Amino acid sequence: MSPGGYLRGTVDLGGPPEVRDKAHSFPRSVFIALLLLGLLQVGCTLGLFLYVKAQVESLQCWSSILMRDASPTMDTFAKPDGNECEGIQLAFKGAVQKALQGLSAQRQFHIGNVTYDPVLSRSNNYQTWPAAHLTLGNSTSGDHGVVHLRSWNHKEGWANIQNMSYNNGTLRVLQDGYYFVYANICFRHHKVLKKITQEPMQLMIYVCKSRSGRQPEYLLKGGSTAVWSKDEVYNFYSVYQGGIFKLLAGEEIFIKATYAALLDPSQEATYFGAFKVLDIHL
Repeated sequence: MSPGGYLRGTVDLGGPPEVRDKAHSFPRSVFIALLLLGLLQVGCTLGLFLYVKAQVESLQCWSSILMRDASPTMDTFAKPDGNECEGIQLAFKGAVQKALQGLSAQRQFHIGNVTYDPVLSRSNNYQTWPAAHLTLGNSTSGDHGVVHLRSWNHKEGWANIQNMSYNNGTLRVLQDGYYFVYANICFRHHKVLKKITQEPMQLMIYVCKSRSGRQPEYLLKGGSTAVWSKDEVYNFYSVYQGGIFKLLAGEEIFIKATYAALLDPSQEATYFGAFKVLDIHL
């Protein structure tokens, strides 16, 4: 025994050796919990990064879709590569088409007993939309009476035709619909060509429609009774007609005129044509 008290042995100071080891060792369960917590934090951080990156790319895609026709300064912004926006574009187009279909159901209206759908009409393929513009071909000879003009260009110069057909002076309709039909005829005579008559001339144009098994009928006509001066170097008269008509597949349009030998063959002077403006839903 020491003067101040009892001497402390090993047992008194720290307990048994195995107890001291346990007191200073790090619990395994706490280590595992900390490790899992760290991994979870890393996963959350990575997920948040990928989410933000996806949102930024999505915003860039929407910017490209909605503002592709904006000012040239838009090109300075970063744009996604490849087909990253393809999915968004397809989804956007699908949503727009769905909205247009819903809008179409509310905006249909009637012309007589015909239902017209403006949205569906605009959504058709414009490359196959019926249209034709024909210009006068070779100069037509003949007397002063009314003659069927049978020589027209449908491919040369300004002339063109799509989703309609042409044969021997007639323009054939291939689709039912409402069509704007027009014609412009120019009569001209130059003093050096031949001696001009001093009699009054009826310079007339007739836009006609025909169908198999039926008599032709006039859609439009116009003109004037003119007296041309023999003292003038150049005499000229032009007449234009146009209107909207309901035409059926198989019907044909053609032009008749008087004094066919006086027609101006310039492509900007004598022409006729038609183009579809409305669909017919019977």
